Amino acid sequence: MTTSLTHDGFGARLRATRKRLGMSQAELGGDRYTGSYISHLESGRRAASHDVVEFLALRLGVTADELGMEPSLPEPIDSFDDTHALEHLLVAERAWHDRDWATAGELATRAAASALNAGQPERHWQALYVQAQAALAEGEFADAIHFAERLAAHQVAATSPTLRAQALCLSATAHRVGDELPMALVHAGQAVELAREAPPIVMADALMCLISAALEAGRPTAETDRLCAWLEDVSLHVESAHARGVIYWTLGTASFKSGNVAKGLELHDLAMELLNPRRDLRMWLRLNRSAANCRLDAGITDGVREMLEVARGGLSLIGSAFDMFELRLAEAKLLLHEGRPEQAAEHVEAVLVDPAMRPATVSNGQGEELLAEIELDLGRPERARAAFIRAADLYGKQEQFRQASQCWQRAAALEDMGVHNVDSPTPSV
Repeated sequence: MTTSLTHDGFGARLRATRKRLGMSQAELGGDRYTGSYISHLESGRRAASHDVVEFLALRLGVTADELGMEPSLPEPIDSFDDTHALEHLLVAERAWHDRDWATAGELATRAAASALNAGQPERHWQALYVQAQAALAEGEFADAIHFAERLAAHQVAATSPTLRAQALCLSATAHRVGDELPMALVHAGQAVELAREAPPIVMADALMCLISAALEAGRPTAETDRLCAWLEDVSLHVESAHARGVIYWTLGTASFKSGNVAKGLELHDLAMELLNPRRDLRMWLRLNRSAANCRLDAGITDGVREMLEVARGGLSLIGSAFDMFELRLAEAKLLLHEGRPEQAAEHVEAVLVDPAMRPATVSNGQGEELLAEIELDLGRPERARAAFIRAADLYGKQEQFRQASQCWQRAAALEDMGVHNVDSPTPSV
């Protein structure tokens, strides 16, 4: 891809966009550029290369040309490249439907390269979309974020609010499951704004992304209640029963989180009826696992074992490491509720050291927090305090600051009770 970069006014546009989103210079730079370097760009003391502008546009969720870059694809070379792009894309989509995520991603990569060489921006966007979806399905969240952000900044998306909203939804999902909640909230919020003139299903997707990120970030209940009411209104205009099932799943989970257990149970039951396992088996299996987890958190065990058995039977074959990690934590919660804390502790400890779970290490904070609760149930406060501290440290590294703060508070409360563990790290100031 070739680009022309205009530096005149770039720094001012960069600063204005960053401040509008409430991001600091360090947050914008992420792990690639320092806050000082961003400051130099905004003041005009440093010139931005193509790669720098593209990266910053992705972080801000805007198109590259909005920051001063005008991307353009080369002129078509010949029909041979175009044919190759179409062939690769068709086979990639077939692999996707067969749940062969790795092959789908590889073929989509070839399709993207061929489309780029052939000067076919629409097909290039399609190929990037398959790449992002395949990476997300494989649990390669960093790659999924990269591809999704490229989609949002693509010249094709620049002319279509619907396409850009879909790309930002994908990016928000990848950021959320990858435990990068601040960017998930930013991109989901932008998707909602763009989807106002889009079909109802696109608005529903955007709202579900924003609600899910808001719940995990611990946003005020009033805010999530408002978003849920909006999503309920939108659901009345969604024709697909399967899509409404996904919406009720989200609304049910939000109801459980807000303490309305009766409504949560009702909505999850509706989701179970409407979600079609023949259309998306993995989503249906995840719904069983999610519904079981919500019930356990509410102190309900009725029907949970059956849900977890259904989820395990399928996710063990087609689930990712993250699916299995969350499933096994739910199984440990059930053991705890059944009065078997020793087995629950062994279950969690086995998950945390299982090499197969290594791709899911960003979720280890959940595991350590659950282990702390189990240790308290076993009457071992020293071990519980150590686990709370480990959980807080892990949550902090993933920028899940609400959860980190709660775990530090639990650890501090145990310390006030005279519980000490010399092997535990101390909080960083």
